[in-house]
Amino acid sequence: MEIKGTAFLARHDAVVADFGEAAWRTFLTEFAKKDPVFTKPVLPMTWLPVDSYLRFSEELLARFYKNDPKAYWAFGESASEHALTKGQLKAMFAQADYRRFLQFFPGVWKSYFTAGTAQVEAGERSADLRITGVPISHTYFEYITIGFMKRGLEVLGAKNVRTERLKGFSQGDNEVHYRFYFGA
Repeated sequence: MEIKGTAFLARHDAVVADFGEAAWRTFLTEFAKKDPVFTKPVLPMTWLPVDSYLRFSEELLARFYKNDPKAYWAFGESASEHALTKGQLKAMFAQADYRRFLQFFPGVWKSYFTAGTAQVEAGERSADLRITGVPISHTYFEYITIGFMKRGLEVLGAKNVRTERLKGFSQGDNEVHYRFYFGA
């Protein structure tokens, strides 16, 4: 399984915003000594081995975010914010275009990860998200996706977005199932 370099670059943006460029560079230099994948520049279209990326993410979490896996959620939120306001998805969605965004999301999953599937069933003011077939049941995949979905709905104007976990890797399940509720 591989992950697109845009995920790595989103981590860069989050760490630099919270701790500064010097802290990022120090961390990356130290980590690259352990994993040569990170000695080369990572571009948005670069594909990284997911095992290397998860080790990188776990050490980043330990160094900067006190091992709180909920930081993955914040990473997903920042990625969604960027994609919908400055990135490749800008101008694809109008305000309140929730249903189209939710239908689009399985393609977003496939554009970031080479394994697993995301399925969305959208109602008028709720949506069910299921993630299956990920070969590594890691909270990264759960929280990054939940954060992306939640913030994406908010950027499009949804109010009072809340989530309900029905199944999750963080609970030991082999799939993720969340329900999102939101108002206009």
